[in-house]
Amino acid sequence: MLKTIILLTDTVQQQQPLANLLREHNRDLVFCSALRASDLSAIEADVLSEARLVSFAADVAVPEKFLLRLGYGAYRFYAAPTQYPGLPPAPDESDEDPRCYSVIAQSMTIWPDFKKVVGLETVTIPDGTVPAERERLVFSRLAHLFWGMSHMIAGEAADIPGIIGSGESQRPTFAMMN
Repeated sequence: MLKTIILLTDTVQQQQPLANLLREHNRDLVFCSALRASDLSAIEADVLSEARLVSFAADVAVPEKFLLRLGYGAYRFYAAPTQYPGLPPAPDESDEDPRCYSVIAQSMTIWPDFKKVVGLETVTIPDGTVPAERERLVFSRLAHLFWGMSHMIAGEAADIPGIIGSGESQRPTFAMMN
């Protein structure tokens, strides 16, 4: 039974609104907050078998063993310019700002073949948009994707169905490494 959501976010201010939204769909959930990999390490191992990790706009590497111990998987919500799918652009790659971004919800696993996209939206940035406004538009779309998927994130399913990605139906487990 899903008991705990581990929220890995970029800022502490993002934690409470995300938790409140998920709690609307499952009042019994307990939340653990994390901003860094060291915060994840501090979570008791016995909690993980009944937990799901949700990384929202956070650029933190999650340790492999941590991912393998999660009973309800891990999902990452992030944005990327469409001309650099899945990767941040190199600083000197282009003098122009991207006009189109994808906001993506993707499963997190240690095996690339098992990753799958579970949510995807696109946002086009109007010409002449200043960087702060562009960031706000992209973040708003990312929050909208999270809102739309919140019932699945807070739900009991051990695996959220993919819309793009692995046709494999079994999520890798810690036992598969041995």
